[in-house]
Amino acid sequence: MRKLLDIGLKQVDKILKEMSETTIEGLNAVEDLWKGKINSLEEKSSKLRLLREELLDIGTELLIRYQPMASDLRYIQASIDVSYDLYRISRYSMEIERTLKITGLDCEFERARETLKIVKSMVGMAIDAFMYKNEILVGEVIKMDNDVDKIYMESLERLNQETTKCTAVEALIIRHLERMSDHARNIGSEAAYVKSGKRI
Repeated sequence: MRKLLDIGLKQVDKILKEMSETTIEGLNAVEDLWKGKINSLEEKSSKLRLLREELLDIGTELLIRYQPMASDLRYIQASIDVSYDLYRISRYSMEIERTLKITGLDCEFERARETLKIVKSMVGMAIDAFMYKNEILVGEVIKMDNDVDKIYMESLERLNQETTKCTAVEALIIRHLERMSDHARNIGSEAAYVKSGKRI
């Protein structure tokens, strides 16, 4: 029975890896938007939704059939949660693309670009923290999440001083990035949960 459980856990690992790679590809595609390259992020998001459904099916079967205990149980539960966070990050990437397509604004979005770099680093770090159960990386992710929260508040304050289409759209984009940041933090929290049984 243990062997069958291990096979199932490897399937979960494989799906999470593919989801992680697709999520990072989506963030890279968002970066390309600044260069005027419009990608089909909806396609990547749809792929992630299907992968999440597959992982949910496998995870549920493992829980019911093998009734795993301790770290195996935590890992399956956490993997299901992480799959949701990765999917949501892809949805926010898609929303940024949609926003830029609709507004068609020729703005610098300098603050949004810098925030995207932070979020890309956060997501990569959070994924590594989860895959390798590295709590040191979790601490870094939390710190960066606080930085993104601060940037978002500053973007709102800027609207009070300079209300233009560019500042409004940039604030919206940063809002989407701030939500991605929260999901990256959630992934880090799940890494801590798998290792110690406590979420940060």
